Amino acid sequence: MIPFKKHAKIALILFLAAASLGLLLRFFAVSSIEFEYRYVVHAHSHVALLGWVYFALITLIGYFFLKSHIPKKVYRNIFAFTTITVLGMMVTFPFTGYALFSIIFSTLFLIASYFYVWAFFKYIPKEKRSTPAYTTVKYALMYMAISSIGPWTIGAVMATLGPGSVWYRTSIYFYLHFQYNAWMVLGVLGIFLKILENHDLKINQSLFKRFLITFHIGVNLTFFLSILFTKPHISVYGLSIVGALIQLLSFKYFFQFVRSKYRKIGNIFGKIPWQLLRWMFLLLFIKMLMQFLGSFPYTAALVSNNTFLTIGFLHWVFLGVVTMGLLALLNTSSLIQLNAASIRFYIFGFILTEFIIFYKPAEIILNFPTLPYYHWLLFVASLLLFIGITAILISQRKRKNRSS
Repeated sequence: MIPFKKHAKIALILFLAAASLGLLLRFFAVSSIEFEYRYVVHAHSHVALLGWVYFALITLIGYFFLKSHIPKKVYRNIFAFTTITVLGMMVTFPFTGYALFSIIFSTLFLIASYFYVWAFFKYIPKEKRSTPAYTTVKYALMYMAISSIGPWTIGAVMATLGPGSVWYRTSIYFYLHFQYNAWMVLGVLGIFLKILENHDLKINQSLFKRFLITFHIGVNLTFFLSILFTKPHISVYGLSIVGALIQLLSFKYFFQFVRSKYRKIGNIFGKIPWQLLRWMFLLLFIKMLMQFLGSFPYTAALVSNNTFLTIGFLHWVFLGVVTMGLLALLNTSSLIQLNAASIRFYIFGFILTEFIIFYKPAEIILNFPTLPYYHWLLFVASLLLFIGITAILISQRKRKNRSS
């Protein structure tokens, strides 16, 4: 039997590791300790995306789609190989940054992810490939593979044009765009639909088709948002605006289904997961509004010149949309156990962190009064997040003791 609960716990441990590295980065701003800040940033981002989010998603996909079909040895080998690559990145990045061994482990991770995609398409029976949930997860994995084009091109760009090239940043943004806006979002929505399908609650096929078409068009056009830092031709801004509007339309179609079955969905997920999912949908809608507002020349220039806006947006998607969705899905699947206190800590820490991060550009752009003890406040907010994640992880231990 594949130990999916153990794998979910590994994902949470990696989440805590990413939070620890993030807390260290916040502590850097209020202390005199010395370390290579950029190296820790690389470690933090890699463990967050390729550790917590990736492991949580592949565990959920494996649990709902592969567990009855894939040979256990094949799945365990892929998971073990992936774990080694992530641990390798976690150990090497803080001390070396992008160097030989960290690049080797990053490259091996990409290969491990391809093995997972291969296993997904190979072992799921054809008769189970017609559902909206399968289709959504299928496209999520395809976008994940597409996003990896970015990392593969970075080496060639650095060798020919150098890290100062526009193409270097574009390669990174290509990867981040399809990770944050396609792979992660579709992965969460696909598992959400799968849980509902397991309770005989299915999205209307016509509505689902409209959602998929608008999502694909929107997510591909909004990639142009990622290159607005180059101050391109006005037509590129137009494509970004159209893409953002189409993404809002795709959200409308999906939420139309959720609203029509609101009470039934709430009963299926239960109090805490449904609370998290409602937060997720709200934050997803605001995320899409942010993308629309950031498509215009004036606001695009503000984003390009203010890293706090970019960091705030990325954390909004990662800590808000994706993580709240993942926690809800893992709990509903009985792979982890959540309690109200730890979730309150987490949500409060998230809100406070985002408020403080976005307040800094507001000081500059809107002439807001200066926030005193800014870095200390940001450290405390990050500490609340850390405590919330720690509490979630500890509750898994208590659950194990109760069941033993």
